Amino acid sequence: MLKTVKNIRKLYNAKLLFISSDLKAKEALEQEFDEYFKELKFVTNNYDAVKLASQNSYDLVIIDTQTEGFSFSELCTELTEVVPTLPKIIISDSDDSDHIVTAINNSAYTFISKPLRLKDIKLAVIMCLNQTKRGDKIDFQHGIYFDEYRDQFFKSGGVLIDFTRLEKAFLKLLITKKGDIIDYDTIKEVVWKGKNMSIYTMRNIVNKIRQKTYYEIIRNHSNRGYVIDDTKSK
Repeated sequence: MLKTVKNIRKLYNAKLLFISSDLKAKEALEQEFDEYFKELKFVTNNYDAVKLASQNSYDLVIIDTQTEGFSFSELCTELTEVVPTLPKIIISDSDDSDHIVTAINNSAYTFISKPLRLKDIKLAVIMCLNQTKRGDKIDFQHGIYFDEYRDQFFKSGGVLIDFTRLEKAFLKLLITKKGDIIDYDTIKEVVWKGKNMSIYTMRNIVNKIRQKTYYEIIRNHSNRGYVIDDTKSK
């Protein structure tokens, strides 16, 4: 499905969260959503949904106004607070104005009425992920990931990691050479653009990156250089 379109970035690797207590909608999506998407996680309870969203790196959430637990409005508010960058698609069996206002206030991509046409859902997902610049992601431990499309590093739940220019350039260099030990001269040339840099300055940058993420994200090989922790592209 649209896999040959050049500007469709690896959406078949996308992870979707679907929140609904509507069994018919759940069964329909289970039967019709093919391998184009990497994962489709179903949740009926709002409490579980918020917990899952905060602990996992989902690319999009589909929210049914028909859910169990706290209200639809409260659910949207909670999700916006814990994962502010997570795109939302809303589905509903009514055009209740309060639901529409809630969707708008929580920056939902679109609002789709039931009965669902699965083609509409699939196209909405594809368009939403593309337009919100869902990127090719590289995972690290503890929920840390690098979104190549947006050129940013995030913690679990989509929280932006505030790296300095040098810290970010240092990590990106190691990622491009993952598996290789990058020597100090190469780091100086690429990250510091050949400007004066002491080994102590470099060590300070490494320590700051570790403080903002986790210690093992950069591994030191004595007198040889640095290597990035094991990564896995999504």
